[in-house]
Amino acid sequence: MRIMIDARMGHTRVGMGVYVRGLLRSLSKIDKENEYFVILNKGKKDNFIPLQDNFHKIYTGVTYSNYLKRDLWEQIYLPILLNRYKIDVYHGPNYILPLFSNKKMILTIYDTTISFSNYGWYKPVSRYRVQKLLSLSAKKADKIITGSEHSKKDIISILGIPEEKIKVIYIGVDEEYKVIKDQSKLNLVKAKYGLNKKFILHVGSLNPRKNISRLIEAYNKLPLELSKEYQLVLVGGKGWRSNEIFAKIEKLGLNDKVLFTGFVEDDDLHLLMNAASLLVFPSLYEGFGIPPLEAMACGIPVVASNTSSIPEVVGDAALLFDPYNVEEMSVAIYKALTDEQLRNDLVKRGFERVKYFSWEKTAQETLAVYNEIYNSIGD
Repeated sequence: MRIMIDARMGHTRVGMGVYVRGLLRSLSKIDKENEYFVILNKGKKDNFIPLQDNFHKIYTGVTYSNYLKRDLWEQIYLPILLNRYKIDVYHGPNYILPLFSNKKMILTIYDTTISFSNYGWYKPVSRYRVQKLLSLSAKKADKIITGSEHSKKDIISILGIPEEKIKVIYIGVDEEYKVIKDQSKLNLVKAKYGLNKKFILHVGSLNPRKNISRLIEAYNKLPLELSKEYQLVLVGGKGWRSNEIFAKIEKLGLNDKVLFTGFVEDDDLHLLMNAASLLVFPSLYEGFGIPPLEAMACGIPVVASNTSSIPEVVGDAALLFDPYNVEEMSVAIYKALTDEQLRNDLVKRGFERVKYFSWEKTAQETLAVYNEIYNSIGD
């Protein structure tokens, strides 16, 4: 079987990038027979591609930042590539498929927020564009993979896709996310980012869906002695309307207490998680939500939203709160910082929870979908 996978987002820290990297690495460990043709961005980091004889790199200069060029490439040139390399199954992990190809297609949909939310979470032009293309791609796909039962229900209700066409496959946690006991390494990463206190960590792009403005308000409501003891550290790239977050910090006079690191590579991120006292994940909507599991694997307690797929993912291993209720969020943070028994219990449950999420299992279940679709050729 000849399989093509679009991995142009593989160099990024966003959910799509984490997914593509983990999937490809694990497929290389379990599948030495099928041929994989991996589409990559020219000039971007590609060291996540396995150095296996059955994995082949295909480069393009068309990035995600230019919508027009991207859409033209996906709808005109990509079908040519599929024919040129005699591809049997194409896997599109970035919401959109080449609509004018007769190849067997698998589409990964992480969530439906970008196309159908009206809450100002995304730029209107992005939302409108993806809304149209995602609807067509979902109908075009022979099979849809998604990361949670919650997302599956949304795909059924919002996109009108039959349940039997959708496969829920949980993703894994990368091996580097584990407990690090070498204090010198933790001290070095803290010094690198200017951290001289204990800190509360948030990981995610700075955009309205991540609910960071309310997190800042909740942090500001902590007792003064706690906010003096703990910094709030925001890890992630700037996104749509991120200027509102910085305005909130300025308005509340928290410039010396809230630290923005920008994008952080995995090599540093797993160390930051080990050095943190707590991970807060206040997102308003997630199709899966990776950072809570990564934090659990690093042995730190997690407090998180009780919305969308997050309770499904974290199970009983996180302290949950209403993300729209600033007071409730603040109380959850306070409890997780001050109640030692609760902290220990969350850490213990976190270690148990992450055992349910394995990249090897993700790859096995995905390969089974490839085989299912391939064997249906001619149907």
